[in-house]
Formats: sequence, C-alpha cells, structure tokens
Amino acid sequence: MTTQTTAAATDREQWERERLFESLEAYRRGIADAPTVHKYFVSTASLPNEDRPLTFVASDETEDRLGAVVRADGWELDTYRHNPVFLWAHDVSRTPIGRSSWVGVEGTRLLATVEFAPTAFAREVELLYRQRFLRAVSVGFRAKAFSFRRDPVRGVEGVEYSKQELLEISAVPVPANPRALARALASGLEVPRLRPLFTFDATGDAKGDGAAGIAAGDADRIVGALRALRTAIG
Repeated sequence: MTTQTTAAATDREQWERERLFESLEAYRRGIADAPTVHKYFVSTASLPNEDRPLTFVASDETEDRLGAVVRADGWELDTYRHNPVFLWAHDVSRTPIGRSSWVGVEGTRLLATVEFAPTAFAREVELLYRQRFLRAVSVGFRAKAFSFRRDPVRGVEGVEYSKQELLEISAVPVPANPRALARALASGLEVPRLRPLFTFDATGDAKGDGAAGIAAGDADRIVGALRALRTAIG
C-alpha cells in the first residue's frame, strides 16, 4: 500500500469519526434522532458440517478503527428478534441473504447463528465464509446511551456505547483481502456472481446501478486485476 493510499484512508476514517461525533452530540442535545451506527468485526465463524448454520461473533468489546467500544451488556435484541435479517453490506434495498435463527450475548460477545437464504448469491456468500475467503461481519444498531472517550491532550478519542438497539447484521467484504478474493476466483466462482461482492471503489464514490454498487466496467477491471494476482501467487 502506498503512502498516498494510506493517507487517503486515514483522512476518510477521520472524516467518518467527525461525522459520527457530530450526529451523537446532536442526539445528546435532543435536536436529532438516535443515529444508526455500523461497527465492523472480523469474526471467526464456527464451521460445522455444510448442512448446519454458521455461528458468528457479531461484536465484542474490542476498540474498532474509529475508537468505538460497544459494551455487550448494553445490547437490546427484542426489535431484531422480530425481524432477524442478515443483509449484504447493510443494503436494506436488497433482499436479505439470510436470517439469524438465534442471537444472544455470551460474556463480552454478541453471537448470531445464521441460516443463509436459498438463492445463488446467498449460497456463494455462505461458501466464502465457510472457506474463510470472507471473515468480516458488521452490526447496524441505534445508539441509545453512550459516552465520549477523551484524551487529556488530544480531546475526544472515541465513543463507548453502553446501550444500543440491534437493527441488523450484515455480511461485509471488508477488511478487503485481495489474496483471498483471488483464491475465490481460483476456486471456481463465476465472475458475474462475484461482482456483487465489490460494493465500493477505492475513492468511496458510488457507481453503477446500485444493485452491485459499482459500474460493470470497473468490476471487469477489478476482476482482471484479481485474475492477474491469482496467476502471480499461484
């Protein structure tokens, strides 16, 4: 990764952090609704037999890249249990790719057992998890009680959520792993079905028709690059 790319990623994370703090502060002052927050987590899913659902660690109390900590004893799960959707990349406009047959808190972890839908795309996402090409999941929740974590010198460093209402859980293709995706191609996944895995480009600009989140031409270039990478790594 180049220095320029690293700097761009850092700038984007700082921008996201500032917007999050603004929305939380507006909610605390009573001038806005509780914001919906997305928190990514690299999960180690249990790998039972292929006919058994996968159980994910959807969240724990580790600090994420934006300085957020979500306390496990603050999860409110009733709303989610009435509609336990498992989405692709928080995209509420798409049909869910699965559902959580069970969700609960154990110790400092939020766990969810997921059954994937009987669609081609959902089955391929499931395959990517079972073969560990995909590792990340993300929770979408409404922040209800929180406090800012402050450094005496640098000021606000992050947020600690103490009460949060779970809205949805998503499969997500980040943190991105080009080597893993290249191996996914090598495993025989068809290119048209792999395209929906790319939900944003390097600049973060939305492209395409919204279904896959990226223009077909860009997807072709990405797939071409992955094939070249696959050849290079064998």
